[in-house]
Amino acid sequence: MRFSLVIPTLDRPRDVRAFLDALARQTFRDLEVILVDQSGSDIYDSVVADFSEILPIRHIRIDVQKCRYACIVGASHATGDIIAFPDDDCLYLPDTLAQVDASFRKNPSLGLLTGAVLNQHGRPSQMGRWLTASARLNESNIWTGLVEFNMFIRRAAYEAVGGFDVNMGPGCRFVAAEGQDLGLRLLAHGVKGYFDPRIQVMHPDKPTDVNLTRARSYARGMGYALRKNAAPCTVLLEFVIRPVGGILFNILKGDRHTALYHAYVLLGRVEGYYSSAARQAQRSLRGKT
Repeated sequence: MRFSLVIPTLDRPRDVRAFLDALARQTFRDLEVILVDQSGSDIYDSVVADFSEILPIRHIRIDVQKCRYACIVGASHATGDIIAFPDDDCLYLPDTLAQVDASFRKNPSLGLLTGAVLNQHGRPSQMGRWLTASARLNESNIWTGLVEFNMFIRRAAYEAVGGFDVNMGPGCRFVAAEGQDLGLRLLAHGVKGYFDPRIQVMHPDKPTDVNLTRARSYARGMGYALRKNAAPCTVLLEFVIRPVGGILFNILKGDRHTALYHAYVLLGRVEGYYSSAARQAQRSLRGKT
């Protein structure tokens, strides 16, 4: 088996159906789907039944509603050489897996591959800032060069570092940056990572500035990851200066809501960075190296 695609999902059967439909049109089909269902209901049964003769699907039900915990459970059933964790509302392009397979075959030393994000209209995503040119991942550029639903990892490397931090991701206090955390631990383990903008996955843009609480919670996850992984000073300054600049610029413009958004982002990052959980995670990570 070449690919194991672990899909954590909660109450999105229509989106999962769309993903599986796109997956059935892949030009590369040596894969398995591990659907980790956190709904506590039968809403996915018909979806699985409709695709079970087209795609090899394993339907796993869990009671815990934590996205990365679901990934850990799903990964424990994986048999593929390469493991990935697509969001339940993303879409692979027809040649996504073929391109990923070719990249890993061309470079046997490659352990982590990630790429660009397109929005629901097929244009570059506006959710955050991303690298635009091919680059080898390092502790500085990984913060803008990786997103969880477009990362492909050699399963042996994923297992060697223990997978995702289950205290991060949707369903947890630290909602975001679990991909960067995993990627940094892979790099620290000696895994070579690469960003290739030709590896494209579609995902709908979701404007975080509409919900200030959501923006703060995502920023809190980033702060946690920055502290846990002892991010260099240049990276820390960037993640402080940008929201401060956003606050000042929008105050001068008279745009109170956008200024408040940047203030919530800054507050969330500070909360995450100085949390006791981040300090404990940093000490724990140091003890393993």
